[in-house]
Amino acid sequence: MQELEERETLQSMLRRGGLVGCWSSFASFACVELMAQLGFDFVVLDMQHCEITASQFPTLLGAFGRTDCRAVVRVAENNYHLINWLCDMGVDGVLVPMVNSAEDARRAVAAAKYPPLGRRSFGPFRAARYGSAMAQYMASPDSHTALILQIEDARAAANAEELLSVPGIDAAFVGPNDIAFSMLKPGDRIKADATQWTTFARTPEVLELCASVMQAARKAKIPFGTTTGSWQEAQDWLKRGASFATFGSDFLFIKTGAEHLRRTVFTEERS
Repeated sequence: MQELEERETLQSMLRRGGLVGCWSSFASFACVELMAQLGFDFVVLDMQHCEITASQFPTLLGAFGRTDCRAVVRVAENNYHLINWLCDMGVDGVLVPMVNSAEDARRAVAAAKYPPLGRRSFGPFRAARYGSAMAQYMASPDSHTALILQIEDARAAANAEELLSVPGIDAAFVGPNDIAFSMLKPGDRIKADATQWTTFARTPEVLELCASVMQAARKAKIPFGTTTGSWQEAQDWLKRGASFATFGSDFLFIKTGAEHLRRTVFTEERS
């Protein structure tokens, strides 16, 4: 019988803290495999904003096979079938976007956790090695996939204590950019720095809301994380008490590398 590998779960890693991850947006096995080999603790496959779809996902999951990197998937929406399916596929974590209320949180828990905590339907297909490791998997079924809820609205951030009190949440994650967008009033315009467009989302007001979510997570005794715009910002949040942070993506790394070559090597050769 093929047993589940003996390795630390993402839930445990998040509680331990100090994790840094990145984003993967291209529907390419080679690209995901490369990202998983870069030394990050986890890679988020983004099904919300990028080109990765459900039909492509099973193949991409195999790109993590020979690494210690954990596979997290950001779903397109808070959808019961998709979250349930990803858990059955054996992902290490599911990141659910736009969780703006306690009711939204309960819907996500219902999809990701088995009864009596949730309403996940039985059928851990790939997760239990196609049935050969079913007994081992079902000994602690809710521990295999971390449910991470993304708070992206100013009102949700202000009510984070109530939202994060819902049983079954494994971690909270804030999106400063969308929090900043949610604070815009009719007629407002985004004032973005030419070199770092996320500057508009790092105002004292937005950062205060992010910090309040971290405090609410701490009170609920669940790990807190955030997306960041630089390596330094990620390290700053970890020092402040965040358990995990994301920095960078495949397209950002490619773009940055190409721009560096254009400014240096290409320019020197043509001068």
